[in-house]
Amino acid sequence: MIVSIHQPHFLPWLGYFNKVFNSDVFVWLHGVQFRKNYFQNRTKIKNPSNDSEFWLTVPVKAKLTDNIDEVTIADAKWAARVSKTIQQFYSKSPYYNEYFEALIELINRPATLVEEVNYQTFIYLLKVLSYQGKVVRMDELGELSNEPNQRLIDICKKLGAQHYIAGKGGKNYLNKKKWEEEGINISWQSFDSDAITYQQMGKAFLPSLSLIDCLFNVGAEQTRELILHAWKVEA
Repeated sequence: MIVSIHQPHFLPWLGYFNKVFNSDVFVWLHGVQFRKNYFQNRTKIKNPSNDSEFWLTVPVKAKLTDNIDEVTIADAKWAARVSKTIQQFYSKSPYYNEYFEALIELINRPATLVEEVNYQTFIYLLKVLSYQGKVVRMDELGELSNEPNQRLIDICKKLGAQHYIAGKGGKNYLNKKKWEEEGINISWQSFDSDAITYQQMGKAFLPSLSLIDCLFNVGAEQTRELILHAWKVEA
């Protein structure tokens, strides 16, 4: 069994889903510390009128010690602003009518926590892309170590994983010897986002945007193909 684990992001980019789709089980790691000014409450999309990046943000109230699943939404009007921006930038895209209504319904669903918004939209996108694996929430796994490396090992052991897919940042803190002692092989996610292109609205292609940019522009089938085949996992 192949397992990957990641903190929740808001409407993540294709690289996030690349890790998910290479896994039999993906673990939603929402009970760890919130990272301010990161992708846990924001994502990048494209303004096709001037080919510039634009940040979609869920405003939050968070203390330095808050875990992701404790972070509350600071402004109830955020959903209307985000919905309007998505409509403005993508209403003329080829697949806008196919996905906009369902996505915006989820964004506008009442929520107190940013993690709620992230999870609802994430599950919707997995459904659209026909993900065949399983998503497990961290709070379904019982007691886990607070030490980051051991916590990941604990999760993999509880799930019976033989393989764990790690992002390249994991090389800075994962104790490979410990993983070997537990009989779990680590594979490192490796890809070059600049090598990935698809038809975007506007004149210049912008890489590393939210998956919704790809979805609205080329549809679920081609988006899935990019996720599955454009990047690789290295042992």
